Amino acid sequence: MELRIRVPASSANLGPGFDTFAIALPLLAEFEVRPARTWSVSVDGNGAGVPTDHENLFVVAAHAAAKAAQETLGPYHVTQRSAIPTSRGLGSSAAAIVGGVVAANAILGEPLDRRTLLRVATEVEGHADNVAAALYGAFTVALPSDGGPVVTRIAFPRTWRICLLIPRESLSTEKARAVLPPTVSREDAVFNLAHASALLAAVMRSDGALLSIAMSDRLHQAARAHLVTGLGEIIAAARGAGAFGAALSGAGPTIVAFAPTRLADRVVAAMEDAARAAGTMARGRVVRARAAGAQVRRQ
Repeated sequence: MELRIRVPASSANLGPGFDTFAIALPLLAEFEVRPARTWSVSVDGNGAGVPTDHENLFVVAAHAAAKAAQETLGPYHVTQRSAIPTSRGLGSSAAAIVGGVVAANAILGEPLDRRTLLRVATEVEGHADNVAAALYGAFTVALPSDGGPVVTRIAFPRTWRICLLIPRESLSTEKARAVLPPTVSREDAVFNLAHASALLAAVMRSDGALLSIAMSDRLHQAARAHLVTGLGEIIAAARGAGAFGAALSGAGPTIVAFAPTRLADRVVAAMEDAARAAGTMARGRVVRARAAGAQVRRQ
């Protein structure tokens, strides 16, 4: 059986939704899978440092899904083509992991339901936010539970655009997570609970005014600010140009802003100008949320 799998990039946290909120983006990772004598991966595009053997996350995740299904997966060759920059906070690892679990499930005859695929992907990734958006599409809320994450999928407002500023420099997730404090105060926990709830209400009601208040965080962003050149200035520039709000995308260093369609290009230009003024190189782009999650096509 030969397969082609398409998986979207994703932006997670979005300010107050640490390890919980994410949104699917129209930057795609594509995987062509065909039977082979041994497992191997060839990588085209955005593949610097990506393993091409059994340590590749696609392969790791495929075997994890097969184990969850209590099945054995034969060897395959995977051709990976990705438009998702690595180590930029855009879910490149999550896309590979979701691609692997979805591929294995298709090869084995779909023994696993989507929630089980999410649980397996989360176990490989370590947190559910990006893999949820990559698997389900749209705006997702990943809720921890004893049986594995539960996901709520929410449509993103059609009149809003996502403004991305993607720095040239990379930032490993491990490094970005290592700087986080081990505990938070009750005050900060309540602050994030309130702001995350307001962010959900803003998205569901297409309320940009509420979103402009809601995209604030006290759990992770301040601790990571020194790792991203000009973070505060770029966020301020985005808001000054008309964005409802802006935040680190995942662990960074990409910065994500939400804006009305008519102001999106101006917001991206302001973010690029602020990055240059801060002494860093970055490119901006305007995208829509991607409604579709991972897709499988049999060749």
